[in-house]
Amino acid sequence: MNNLDLMQFNNACDEMVAGKYILANIKIKALIKSISDSAKLTDLVSSAMDGFDFNLAFKESVSSSGLVLPNGDKNVVAYCYNVLYSLDSGSTTFMDFLTKYFSSARLSGGEEFKLFTSTIIMPFKKAINNEYKSTYEMTSTEDYQNNLYHKLSRVAEANLKCIDDIKLKEIEKEELALLLSGIIEASKNNNRKLVYALMVGMDYFAKSNKRARDINFQLKDCFSIN
Repeated sequence: MNNLDLMQFNNACDEMVAGKYILANIKIKALIKSISDSAKLTDLVSSAMDGFDFNLAFKESVSSSGLVLPNGDKNVVAYCYNVLYSLDSGSTTFMDFLTKYFSSARLSGGEEFKLFTSTIIMPFKKAINNEYKSTYEMTSTEDYQNNLYHKLSRVAEANLKCIDDIKLKEIEKEELALLLSGIIEASKNNNRKLVYALMVGMDYFAKSNKRARDINFQLKDCFSIN
């Protein structure tokens, strides 16, 4: 069992909170994808939405001071997911939603976006994490990440030393060496965002270079908890 899906979800939430209004639609799509790509997260959301009346809950959440989320982690999960899904599907545009529920004479555009993330994204992240931890076996996040970085660095270093044995073109070897060196450096610095970015790069590289697929598999296996 591993916690990679939860870490990817948390990363998507953090990217959304740290992002800007102009990239909101892209970040929302990435957040929804982090859920749909995980069977465990999909099950959590489906369980929360079972019997949940979103239309009624949303109507009750609208107040003069903005949106007030329902009580209980499951209700928060269902509520926030419905909001994000509506925005991702295009049934509600982000601009219209922001203007209608997060605008006031006291706020600028950037502040409206921050209010949206603090009202929807951060509570959603917290509720998902609470539900996940109460449902699935977990290890210490710190222990998991420290072990993960150590394993990634070790695997990347071993493959970097043997890179000349791989039947790739010289330009491809250079690209692979850059990816592996980057993973080593990012792992040693516990740079989570860079590790994930480089793993995405490895995925693309392995798809077009079959001889690198075993290395990519070894790196991905580092995320498993043995």
